[in-house]
Amino acid sequence: MKQPAKPLILLLVILALGMKPSRPTSAVGGDCLYDCEGPICADFGNKADFCQELRAKCQARCSGRRWWGAIAYSAKDKGAGWSYDWNDVSGAKKQAPDRCSKRGTACKLMAWFENECGAVAADGNIATWGTAYLKENAQQRALVECKKAGGKNCAIEAWVCSKY
Repeated sequence: MKQPAKPLILLLVILALGMKPSRPTSAVGGDCLYDCEGPICADFGNKADFCQELRAKCQARCSGRRWWGAIAYSAKDKGAGWSYDWNDVSGAKKQAPDRCSKRGTACKLMAWFENECGAVAADGNIATWGTAYLKENAQQRALVECKKAGGKNCAIEAWVCSKY
C-alpha cells in the first residue's frame, strides 16, 4: 500500500534540492533554443514580431555555426554587391565590394554581419544600413536610418542574409 508514495517522495526531494525535471530537447541545440527563446516565445503559437525576431536570433545562435555576410554600395550609380555564406568575416568583407565594382563606380563597404541580415537604404547621396536577424527588420532599420540622415524618398537598394 505504501509503494505509490515513493515516486511522490522522490519528486519532492528533487524539487527540494533545486533540481529541475528535464524537458525535451530539440535535435539541434538541445535546450539552447528553449532557453534562448524563453517561455513566452518558445510557444510557436505566439506570432508577435518580438518573438519572430527572437526565434531567428536564437536559431542562429544555437546552430553553433558562424555565417558572415556583407553589403557594399555605390550611391553615385546605385550599384550594389553582397556576400553571404562565409565562415570568416574577411572573405565576406572582400567579396561584397568586388561584386559591387561590377555594377558601380564608387563602391563602399557599408555593413558586415554575422548570423543576421543586412540592408542598405538610399535617397540620392544619402546611403545608410541596418542589420537584424530578420530581413524585414533589417530593411526597416535601414529605412529609419536613411530618414534620420535627411532622406525624403528612401528606398531599399540591397539586402542579404548571411546564410541562405
